[in-house]
Amino acid sequence: MTGIVQGVGFRPFIHRLAVKYGLKGYVRNIGGSEVEIVLNGSPQSIASFIRSLYIEAPPPTVIEELEVYEGNSAGYTDFKIVSSGSTSYKRSMMPPDFSICSHCLKEILDPYDRRYRYPFNSCAWCGPRFSMMYRVPYDRENTSMRKYRLCRDCLEEYMDLGNIRRYHAQGISCPVDGPKLWLVDRCGEAIETSDPLKEASRLVDEGYIVAVKGIGGYHIAALASDDDVVIKLRERKRRPWKPFAIMALDLGVLNKLVYVSEEAEKILTSIQRPIVLLPKREDSPVSRLVSPGLDKEGVFLPYSGIHYLLLMETRDRFLIMTSGNVYGKPMCISEDCAFRQLGSIVDYLLIHDREIVNRVDDSVIRFTNGEPVLLRRGRGYAPKWVRLPFKLRREYIGFGGEFQTAGAIGFDNKIVLTQYIGDIEDVDVVYDLKRYLEFFIKNYRIDLGRAVLVIDKHPDYNTRLIAMDIGIGMV
Repeated sequence: MTGIVQGVGFRPFIHRLAVKYGLKGYVRNIGGSEVEIVLNGSPQSIASFIRSLYIEAPPPTVIEELEVYEGNSAGYTDFKIVSSGSTSYKRSMMPPDFSICSHCLKEILDPYDRRYRYPFNSCAWCGPRFSMMYRVPYDRENTSMRKYRLCRDCLEEYMDLGNIRRYHAQGISCPVDGPKLWLVDRCGEAIETSDPLKEASRLVDEGYIVAVKGIGGYHIAALASDDDVVIKLRERKRRPWKPFAIMALDLGVLNKLVYVSEEAEKILTSIQRPIVLLPKREDSPVSRLVSPGLDKEGVFLPYSGIHYLLLMETRDRFLIMTSGNVYGKPMCISEDCAFRQLGSIVDYLLIHDREIVNRVDDSVIRFTNGEPVLLRRGRGYAPKWVRLPFKLRREYIGFGGEFQTAGAIGFDNKIVLTQYIGDIEDVDVVYDLKRYLEFFIKNYRIDLGRAVLVIDKHPDYNTRLIAMDIGIGMV
């Protein structure tokens, strides 16, 4: 079975479904991001099982292909989730990052819940995926969550078949066993506080600029309603006119800043939670210096507990939340990068100890003739593939252009784009494009000896040099 079927609570769902219909066998992740299911039971029960796959699957699931084979499945006495295999029969989609779900958000806002104010709360239906994956298949040991050993309570949830959101959910954690958050100044000195998020919110309200380590990279958070703060941020970031994105606590706050259509609301609250360019309200409290000379504001909603808890403590309930990078460089994902590059921009840094494996910028959407158009394809969308109306004769590797670029691989009738990479003028951006192309080449098993390289003819383009470095010649 292929689609987005790993990292979405699919195996636990299959287990519950098999028990419901009295079927024996097993389910497991395998090496191409697909899922293998072996069933033993009556034809009627198996038919009911297959129908229920499409009706009852977990919310983030995308079932693209289901291939059914008849074979010998006798000898099973029960149904189990078994260890993942490295064998691959079909190529499937790696799961993108998902925004925090309403259930997890409710838990972190409930003073009586053990995950109250826990900024890394997630379940089988939500949370980081691609940004913390080292390799496929999607199992905890293949992600940056592998260093966090489940406590007794989390392990009990993980082993409980009846726990719909946390049974065999690979990324779960809690305040006892999960990632930790702390606040430091730009020199790395720890700020003594019992609640780093509340303290960071207070500092932002006082006009300080704070780097926030999120899901796919660092953001820079600052007041969006104060001209002096915006001027200070522009001077420090050396960004005289380019607009900043605004993150707002909820739709109620957003509606005071921009005009939100029904279609825009669906996109803003979707599991992808992209930045959406929307018409400014004439009486918006956002400083005109945030997006000078423009009639649109780039706005989005919190997609993690970190962002939500930070915003809910601020006076405005909305902030500038722009990419944590210096001009021409990729967004920082490590503390080393944050101190080296952002120390001259921010006053404080809100840091956690979960490694960001794959950099993923926020996606950006605008409306053209009433239709949503992706301007930047990143978090929430990458690395989902694009289907072609025809089948490719060969495997392809595309290296993109020099500006606002992404790489891609092609096979069968699929194109898999890397996440947004940026302008290929800086050595770190060049390294990123090469790194992520190699990540997809390896995990999708592209045959370098037979693949066609697609490059620009300009002899001095850095993307062409990357193709040469990958080293299989030009076509």
